[in-house]
Amino acid sequence: MNPLDDEVGAWSSIFRRIGTYIPLMIILGLSIPAIIYLTIMQSLGWSSPVLTARGFVVGNAPVGESLILYAAPSTKAHFTDAGGNYETLLVPWRNYFFNRKLDYEEFDDIKKLRKKKEGVVILPSAVSLSEEERVELQAFRSRGGGILATWATGTRSSNRDWEGWQFLERMGVKYVGDIDPSKEINYLILNGEMPVSFSHPAGQRLLMGQTSEPLLRVTGDMTAGLFMNWARITDDERKGEGAVVFSEDDDELGRAAFFAFAETAWESRPLAAYTLIDDTLSWLQRRPAMVRASWPNGKLAAQVIEMDTEQGFENALLFADMMSALNYPATFYVLTSVAKLFPEVLFRLSRDFEIGFHGEVHNSFKGQTPSLQEQRIQSMRAELAQVMPGLQGITGFRAPTEGYDATTELLIHKFGMRHHAADPNRTESRLPLLAKIDGVKPDDALIVLPRTQRDDINLYWEKLSVEETTKALIDDFEMAFRSGSLAWLSIHSQNFNADGVLIKALPGFLDYLKTHSDRLWLATAGDVADWWRERERLKVSSSFNGKRLEFDVTVTGSKPLKGASLIVMLPKKAQVPSVQSVKVGMIRPTITMIDDYRASIVFDELQPGNYAYQVTFSN
Repeated sequence: MNPLDDEVGAWSSIFRRIGTYIPLMIILGLSIPAIIYLTIMQSLGWSSPVLTARGFVVGNAPVGESLILYAAPSTKAHFTDAGGNYETLLVPWRNYFFNRKLDYEEFDDIKKLRKKKEGVVILPSAVSLSEEERVELQAFRSRGGGILATWATGTRSSNRDWEGWQFLERMGVKYVGDIDPSKEINYLILNGEMPVSFSHPAGQRLLMGQTSEPLLRVTGDMTAGLFMNWARITDDERKGEGAVVFSEDDDELGRAAFFAFAETAWESRPLAAYTLIDDTLSWLQRRPAMVRASWPNGKLAAQVIEMDTEQGFENALLFADMMSALNYPATFYVLTSVAKLFPEVLFRLSRDFEIGFHGEVHNSFKGQTPSLQEQRIQSMRAELAQVMPGLQGITGFRAPTEGYDATTELLIHKFGMRHHAADPNRTESRLPLLAKIDGVKPDDALIVLPRTQRDDINLYWEKLSVEETTKALIDDFEMAFRSGSLAWLSIHSQNFNADGVLIKALPGFLDYLKTHSDRLWLATAGDVADWWRERERLKVSSSFNGKRLEFDVTVTGSKPLKGASLIVMLPKKAQVPSVQSVKVGMIRPTITMIDDYRASIVFDELQPGNYAYQVTFSN
């Protein structure tokens, strides 16, 4: 017998007892020091980064200290007298704090606020406020504290007598009226890259629940969201109104934000509202935040104008001549069974503009078998190849009647297409998105570009005059521009004849676009798709240590990234940010103020690699 057998057996026995725990012991050995480090750093004011709904890391989480949920006694009595229960408006906030694991105080004695020199007070639909409460809340704000009020806060006295809207007016909110429930204006549409809604993509829809508390019509200094119908269309009298407004009067006063809806409007769908609340509380606490911009080179929105080139194919030349004369880019999606009959027209279009596929016949692809869809795509390509060589340069697709499905996306990607123009239903936001195709990497992704404006067919059925059509085009663009979205206008060749309304209305719209040229990116569909893939190579993380904002930028891939843009939310109104590199020799970005609350940081070109910067702020 080998004398080592007993020793080996002993070691084997020990391993059997502890061996399965070795990975856990290693993890604990690495994580405990990290947890201790994070705890110490957070106690010194450093905030750990969080992953936002938009899929990138920013140090924007609100700090739990000095968050106050004020349950006004007179408001509680008001709801009780009216046969309601104020708890239904307080519980959603308690659930929010529990979900976010944030410390907060809740009290109903306004005298406790006198001890607070900073923080944020939340007034959940605090309809009834006494004179003492109004004075203490104003004093708190004069000490630099922030206030978030919702719905009809402060409109009644402690005796439940009508007081009007003066309390909210001192917060920069002007009441205009109520939303008529019968009109189905029940979506909150959020602007992107705004100080109180930066974690939501531009144009995001949030469905508001039906409640006994009507949605309010208000205006304010700055607007981050408004109430609209599902199609994101509003009437003239409601333009300029907001559903989420915010303001900062001066450095001495605390910031103020207002939600023009009661808590019952979002309690059944809380997660999207939680993100809005996160951003709002962070801004009220004067915590600067940074996001990766949607568009390159500091542009705030993008505009694509395209033509579905079908019947009336020769009308495409009228459209092309107009766009050329004004030096506007355009994209033509051609129906190949018609395009092959007009080789000279197609040649002229392809010489100056982007060409994409629009199918071989004008029938939807949606629901057709994979084999039939593949056959159609092959026929489409073969027909165009007869009159236009170099199909590898055609990477765009727009399904006839906007009818497609997951099979269509899989097949057009297989056959070399890298973007397709989709219907407005595809996404709840108004930004491009990457189609989910198994095994496809982001740098080869199929980009989905949603149509976001009414097209000429929509406008035709409204029976508008030339002037009214121009105005409708401008209105749709303005909505997209204000929200930081992709503006996408689709035109059909059969409706662009020489004596038609559209051909007369379009020049006024194009002239209007020029007035926004400093902040608007006029692009082809392919340009936008290419940028959206490039944007995926830009990774950003940031954290705020109480004095300065630190951020890291990583560019993946093997080629330079041009036009990378970031947007920073300022801790004080009109503060100008200054960006310094942490390492010697790093490229310096260009800083431009967007408005009093935001600034853009633009890098002309970044080589692949990692970069570290610090942002400081001055008046």
